[in-house]
Amino acid sequence: MSDPFCAPIYLRAYTEKPGIQPVAQKSGSIKIVAPSPVTLIFDTETTTDAAQTLRFGVCQIRRCGELKRTVLFYSEELSDAECETLRSYAQMRGHVCQTVAAFRKDVLLKYGYRANAVIVGFNLPFDIARLALSYSEARGSMRGGFSFAFSPYKSEPNIRIKHLSASAALIDFARPGKQLTGRGMRKRGFKARHNRGFFVDVKTIAMALTSRKHSLKSLAEFLKVPTQKHETEEHGGALTEAYLDYACADVQATWECFDALKTMYESHELSTPLHKILSEASIGKAYLKQMGIQPLLKCQPDIPREGFGRIMSAYYGGRAEVRIRRDIAQVLYCDFKSMYPTVNALMNLNRFVIADGYSEHEATAETQAFLDSFEIEDLKCRETWRCLTTLVRLCPSNDVLPVRTRYSEGKDNLTIGLNHLTSETPLWFTLADVLVSKILTGKTPCILEAIHYEPGPLQEGLQPINLFGREEYRIDPNQDDMFTRLIDLRDEAKARKDPLQQQIKIIANATCYGIFVEVNRDDAPKPEALMLYDASSESHEISSKALEEPGRYFHPLLATLITGAARLMLATAERLASDQDLGWVFCDTDSIAMARPHDMDSELFYSKAQNVIDWFEPLNPYAKSGSILKVEDANYNSDGVLEPLYCFTISAKRYALFNLDKENKPVLRKASAHGLGAFMPPYTEDIPNWAIPKPGYPLKELGVNLWQHDYWYKLIEAALDGHSHQVSLDYHPALKSPAIRRYGATSPALLRWMGKYNEGKAESNQVKPFGFMVAPLARAGVWAEVEDPDILTTVKRGRPNKQKSHKPIAPFERDAWKAAQQTFDRETGKIVPTDCLKTYAEALALFHLSPEDKFGNGAPWDQGLTRRRLVDANDVVLIGKEANKVGEFGDSNPTISAVCTFGLSNGGSIDE
Repeated sequence: MSDPFCAPIYLRAYTEKPGIQPVAQKSGSIKIVAPSPVTLIFDTETTTDAAQTLRFGVCQIRRCGELKRTVLFYSEELSDAECETLRSYAQMRGHVCQTVAAFRKDVLLKYGYRANAVIVGFNLPFDIARLALSYSEARGSMRGGFSFAFSPYKSEPNIRIKHLSASAALIDFARPGKQLTGRGMRKRGFKARHNRGFFVDVKTIAMALTSRKHSLKSLAEFLKVPTQKHETEEHGGALTEAYLDYACADVQATWECFDALKTMYESHELSTPLHKILSEASIGKAYLKQMGIQPLLKCQPDIPREGFGRIMSAYYGGRAEVRIRRDIAQVLYCDFKSMYPTVNALMNLNRFVIADGYSEHEATAETQAFLDSFEIEDLKCRETWRCLTTLVRLCPSNDVLPVRTRYSEGKDNLTIGLNHLTSETPLWFTLADVLVSKILTGKTPCILEAIHYEPGPLQEGLQPINLFGREEYRIDPNQDDMFTRLIDLRDEAKARKDPLQQQIKIIANATCYGIFVEVNRDDAPKPEALMLYDASSESHEISSKALEEPGRYFHPLLATLITGAARLMLATAERLASDQDLGWVFCDTDSIAMARPHDMDSELFYSKAQNVIDWFEPLNPYAKSGSILKVEDANYNSDGVLEPLYCFTISAKRYALFNLDKENKPVLRKASAHGLGAFMPPYTEDIPNWAIPKPGYPLKELGVNLWQHDYWYKLIEAALDGHSHQVSLDYHPALKSPAIRRYGATSPALLRWMGKYNEGKAESNQVKPFGFMVAPLARAGVWAEVEDPDILTTVKRGRPNKQKSHKPIAPFERDAWKAAQQTFDRETGKIVPTDCLKTYAEALALFHLSPEDKFGNGAPWDQGLTRRRLVDANDVVLIGKEANKVGEFGDSNPTISAVCTFGLSNGGSIDE
């Protein structure tokens, strides 16, 4: 164990705005107006500078799927020659050609708003923003988003867009300024229903239905639609017939992809309309709704929120850790079959999902007795798992428990680690987490209090459903455990090689966890009154700008119990491996890589690892026999033969698995892109590195793209050669190019990042909402070799001039060298010299030394076994929703930012 580490620990709290009805309690009886048979599919083409201003666009108007008209629309800023080219092209093909102003009025508002047409595009927020007359910050339910005007008249609606994720946004028509309800109707108590519109982003539904991120090109290939997207070099250039053909083909490909995805969605036979599907979670909610399953806050609207405070304080996410760091070890890489559905089934949590609420009772004495007599073998009995719907309160005393804190000085990020914890303040944990401590330490914690939870009576009106309209895929919530049934159905589909197996997997994942912990964050412009419920089941009146609203199926008890049980499953595997004299290299939510000791031969290693796997067989809740701990495909070669697999890890979620060829060179089998995904690829398959062998397996199976594969290859090669501290980064000339990441103006806050650049510029020259650019990295420290006198600032009282860091930005460009030539400072607007930008080699120079701060022996230069730290909690701080905003440019790191701190300090005062 490492030296004691004194630090505050951070607990989740529950907050609620007084007088606001949760979304789960809002009436679902309002009749949903169906869209008309008309569909608008459009795409815009823009300038290639930072402003990305509209040049022209293409729109198809379809009725019942049949193409009725193609409209080409153009910006008034096009030259006369370009306008003539556009008109001539349209006339020759029988298309309509009009200005963008006419398009807004005669197509978008006429059909999209007044005729209830479905408005379709790929990355709709970008295209809508290009069409708008002007924009402002949205208000009300869309606060944090944009409001776009399409007419100078108040009688016409704005379109509001609020970014949710890289693949989803809320889009609707705002209520016009004009009164929609006539005086006579108002006198009779009637109110005209406002049309919010029907917006479908193909990018969004593709992610929801396929569980994969797609570009239009990759989606068209995936769906095998007749019209495939082609690349062009003519963006921003002269309008040519070929370029216009390309733009029209893009819209046709978008329609074909939409039509294919619409058919795919209709096969689910769900009543939730397609335009309401924003993610896999939306599909999960739609299935629960279809079965008549009501949310907890609908069934039990008056449930004491003080209990939520206790439950949320015990909530932690999935466990991700590294035990053998920056050393190569032979492993057997295993994962638990459908971890969250499995622990749901073992604890029989489906009872809570279909119950009319839940009850709780004090169970301190019996829980302590259970804990005193508990042995690891008890977990082989499924009845043991059904006892785990319990939370316990204790004062940890060197007990191994999940700890959320800042493990590194000078860093704002919070990280969760399974560490030795001591705290004089009583804390709540799941019973599963307390069992973890006993399994790993052999010491029985002393419980101060225990609360056991039981489901209420069965909800009325539950309905069986047939997935995809097929009788063989029937689920009856009155009889079936939904979680086991879904996995059984997927196994059956997989055995039949039914392509629907992937859709069933998505449904299972969408209904088993995330929707129960959904909290929607809203940042208010000024502090608002909130009720805060803490771990002591006390309520406090506070004010905060960070507002949180529970999602429709919010059920914090389920989310807390599920993740606690998953951590117990991993800890059990860890303990069993130790009992077999095996180590482990890393674990990640549902997987563990057991390690072969250096003095153990491979045959004995596999035999002992199989003992661990076999131990879990009695816990299998599914129809298909076998252990729930599975040997992953990465352990087998292409002929299905078990092959020695090796692992090299850096820190949590940063690892690579590989075989060795006859020359003792690595052959990657699986690798993590975590921490690398923020960068745009410095090179692709078109410009491979001939000095590094081609991947031995498809990149999709490896989980990385080519440059990431090559980078991991070099890290592993250095480790094999005995110099893991020193990694050569001169193996590809592209690594000498400036490192670039994506930037997107997806919110008013992010757009303000370009505020100084936009000042004083005509709107057509400004960076606009949902514009995307690239953000090179400024050289700093030892790499800041060039001193530009123009960026020096004067400091008073005779101090030496201090060099001000560049803030580089550039128009979107995949080629890093081309992007560098267009890079400017986003505050001054001045060109940033290329030699002031950090290269890929410089940006990646320390990646292989990324620390694992939450454990001892986890410093950058450390390698070998990490050690659990002893955390002495000197304070307790309440936080809100955990979200990582580091990844604005495309990726997130493995830590967690507490974006909302309420600051309850051991019973002290509450501050914003």
